[in-house]
Amino acid sequence: MTVRPIPPHVLAAGFRASLLALLALVAFATGAGAQRTTHVAIEDVIVCPARDSDIAPPDFTAADCEKVALYNLDPQGRHIWVRLRLPLTNGEWQGTGPWGLMVMGKMSSEVYFNGSRIGANGLPADTPRAEEAGRIDASLFVPHTLVRAGDNVIDMRLSSHHGWLRLVSPIHAIQFSRFQDPTTFIITGYWPSLITFGVFLVGLVFFGVTAWRNEDREASLFLACASLFAGTELFVESARGLVAYPYPFHDTRLVLITVCAAGFMLCLLAWLMLRMTSLDWRSRLARLSVVALAMAIVIALIPGFDGKTAGVMMTGCGAGLLLSLGWAARKQRGALILAGLFILGLLAVFHFGSRFLDVGYFHAAAGVLAFGIYQQAQLLVQERRQRRLETGRALQLETALAQARQKSAPEQIQLVSAGRVDYVSTDRIVQLKAAGDYVELHFEDGATTLYTGTLGGLEDQLPAAFLRVHRSHIVNTLFVSALEREASGTGRLLLSNASEVPVSRRIMPAVRSALAEKTVETG
Repeated sequence: MTVRPIPPHVLAAGFRASLLALLALVAFATGAGAQRTTHVAIEDVIVCPARDSDIAPPDFTAADCEKVALYNLDPQGRHIWVRLRLPLTNGEWQGTGPWGLMVMGKMSSEVYFNGSRIGANGLPADTPRAEEAGRIDASLFVPHTLVRAGDNVIDMRLSSHHGWLRLVSPIHAIQFSRFQDPTTFIITGYWPSLITFGVFLVGLVFFGVTAWRNEDREASLFLACASLFAGTELFVESARGLVAYPYPFHDTRLVLITVCAAGFMLCLLAWLMLRMTSLDWRSRLARLSVVALAMAIVIALIPGFDGKTAGVMMTGCGAGLLLSLGWAARKQRGALILAGLFILGLLAVFHFGSRFLDVGYFHAAAGVLAFGIYQQAQLLVQERRQRRLETGRALQLETALAQARQKSAPEQIQLVSAGRVDYVSTDRIVQLKAAGDYVELHFEDGATTLYTGTLGGLEDQLPAAFLRVHRSHIVNTLFVSALEREASGTGRLLLSNASEVPVSRRIMPAVRSALAEKTVETG
């Protein structure tokens, strides 16, 4: 297998572009989507058991009630009441609203605001059968008459009996703001990522088509799969800002995000190993299997799916860094630049966390795939140019062999004129010229004869040593003395019988090629 390393100057350009894009995106992501909201107080909350028969919140003083940290509040497999405090400063929320309470998390809920019921998201209950699954994100209207300055009391009845994963943090946020569709609020954090979806789609189509056409198939397949994983992850990740889906689907969404992140990193590493090494597929598969096993261990050990996804990316970047350092030790071109890119990826995931996962990662992935499209396109152009050269050499060889056969055992063609059939040896013919409904043959001895037919009809009978240089002229390359090129791009052939034949611009390269082969053979 031929190893085609990535040119260092191209990698350096990609490194600079990735760094600038990452800094810009982090700055943007930090300030974008900022919206005025107030979260419930970050403090211990009171939790009491709930029953289907409850028609109002309890007084939260019963012996079976307990205080738990807000971050440890967990309704999974339970039916509970919880009391929270919402502090609103004087003048902070003036006017008549409309106000809303956004409840985000894997649960069904019923909410009371300062003692008055404001609505429900699904129907919390004692059992999975009785529970009606709520949406992952819901916004409940809060009448302005219920809102007061200072502490506001929020009582919630919660349950979460559906889904197949037990999450570390099933409740994501409870916050007060202007009433709005929660998907509108969430999508503000994702729309900068959505602009990269076009790159993933183009990558999938481009690399899929090149793989289907068997053009650098293995590399194209790796990059097509990487595009598919990145595009799927972006779609699944941003789905929360597009539709408020039922909360049980959230488990599937989280798993898909982590799997797609792992798939993208593995495809990227597979592509780099193919480009940077001459290892056979078994050796490359063995190395990828080690990385995949490390990712599986990270997924098993790290709690929380944001942490799992970040761990998978850091594992992939770490593996890429080790491979790049190994390639650099063997003086592989571009390896140090790759190592720098992987260090940049590690620092971005470690320092920016979920902000990078939501925005920066997709822009980085789009940059990688755009670079892959550029490099793959360059390789395909080179391969096609090489194939054209090989085809040209094959045609030259065919012409040379035809000339040799013509000298040793010339072919004969059948010609019709005035009801008579003649058989003419091709080694005597210098050129053929169209003359209306006839073809004019010029022979080596200077004779000229008209025969019935068309130039196209005779062209199929002639050996490869004959070349059509114009719509009205075919010449025997054995009798060509010189080729002169005009400023307009056309040319003319000087034949051994002192005649001249025009050469069209389109056929000039083929004529030059045939004459070059003839010169080599003669010399």
